[in-house]
Amino acid sequence: MRTGLRSSARAGLAVVLLGLVLARVEAEGAPPVSASAVAAGDDADCGPIGVDDAVLVSARAEPGVVPSQQQGASTGPGEIVPLPAPPAATLRANEVAGEALLVLPKGADGAIPTDFELAPGAAVAASFFSPVLCATVVRVIGPPDRDPATLVARAPDGAVATPNHIYVPAQAEVRPLPSDRPSDTATGDDPYRALQWGLERAGAAQAWAVSNGSGARVALLDSAPEAAHRDLAGVRVVAIPDAPASTPATHGSLMAGVTNAVTGNGYGIAGLAPGAELVAIPVCRPAPAGGGDECALFELLRGVDLAWEQRAQLLNLSLVGPPNALLRRAMDRMDGLGIVVVAASGNESVAEPRYPAAYPSVIGVGAFDRAGRAYARGNRGPAVEVLAPGVEILSTVPGSRFAFGDGTSLAAAHATAVLALAIAASGDPLAARAAFFEAAQARAASPGNEPAPLPTACAVLAILEKPCP
Repeated sequence: MRTGLRSSARAGLAVVLLGLVLARVEAEGAPPVSASAVAAGDDADCGPIGVDDAVLVSARAEPGVVPSQQQGASTGPGEIVPLPAPPAATLRANEVAGEALLVLPKGADGAIPTDFELAPGAAVAASFFSPVLCATVVRVIGPPDRDPATLVARAPDGAVATPNHIYVPAQAEVRPLPSDRPSDTATGDDPYRALQWGLERAGAAQAWAVSNGSGARVALLDSAPEAAHRDLAGVRVVAIPDAPASTPATHGSLMAGVTNAVTGNGYGIAGLAPGAELVAIPVCRPAPAGGGDECALFELLRGVDLAWEQRAQLLNLSLVGPPNALLRRAMDRMDGLGIVVVAASGNESVAEPRYPAAYPSVIGVGAFDRAGRAYARGNRGPAVEVLAPGVEILSTVPGSRFAFGDGTSLAAAHATAVLALAIAASGDPLAARAAFFEAAQARAASPGNEPAPLPTACAVLAILEKPCP
């Protein structure tokens, strides 16, 4: 059973109380929220949602790990270091035009406030109860040229209204494999494995004698991978309820292949953690104006809930965007629930933090190339904790084909795979995370100052007392 769940009697009370807000929300045209979702999220430890979304990144006493109850501390080696936020113009460009998210958190008594008012011209488009946020999330829409801050005229105490921010995949470039498809009659090992330098650098194959990821459950929040790809037969796609159907996309397919491509099938490549259960949750869709995918916060939050409901132990978010109080709350809650979150740090060659990678509860990953050099287009700064293979990475793309990709997305997928091997071996996601950072710091040239290189899977397993033969 998940931590923090209360008795069924208290859960039933929450369902009744939620009816008060549903009457108001449904009157605005929103779909109903299921009672089962409310019961699942009845958590006494949720607390208020902070509205001061300060841009904070921790130097971390234990690298990569800041327990939720310690966030905000400002003494000793775990000092919180403030960084400048991206320019306001950049943040506004990353918003869904004319939309806001109003979050009505459940109070200590289980009640959800109902006394909100929308501005003239604004309306409720959709709503859902989030068991991770312990709150009802209301998507408010208005004229496209309207400032999101003006769509909610009055919010009750404890409620939060934010823009419906947009996050984008952190993939910089994709190049098709020149000889695009392996022979359908190939037998034996994976024919393109020799091109997977990241697999070798992570030491994944050596670790398979101890752990191939079997027993670990990884949630991939991204665009939809091509589940019908011959090398992605083990991927399970779980759609957000009532969401439009998703078309298989390049980015999600690349991420799935790094972690979970079928090994030893005589076709294509090998995944770093081929035995792990990969649950792909499509939260990103093609941008209306073209030019790649975009992931709206409303769908992203629903995806986080679904990952929790699917009992994922590890969450991969190879996407970047602006800070948002709701996103931070979701990441901190996943940390508190014992779920490890890995995110890409971005490919803009800047030192400003990108989110969710910069949140203390998230492992921020940058990229390096085959020669061990930091990726030239990768972002820098304290938000980047670990560097992993992210240049000329061969992985799966739609059409049962393969391509080379660059970017911190691919690096985050490598880190996720190593963690999946460790979680499967230990059965404890938080112990695996601690061992991951201990092994990474042992390889760092100057511990605590620069990002540590990705540790090999066997080095992590050794700390967990599961040594490779």
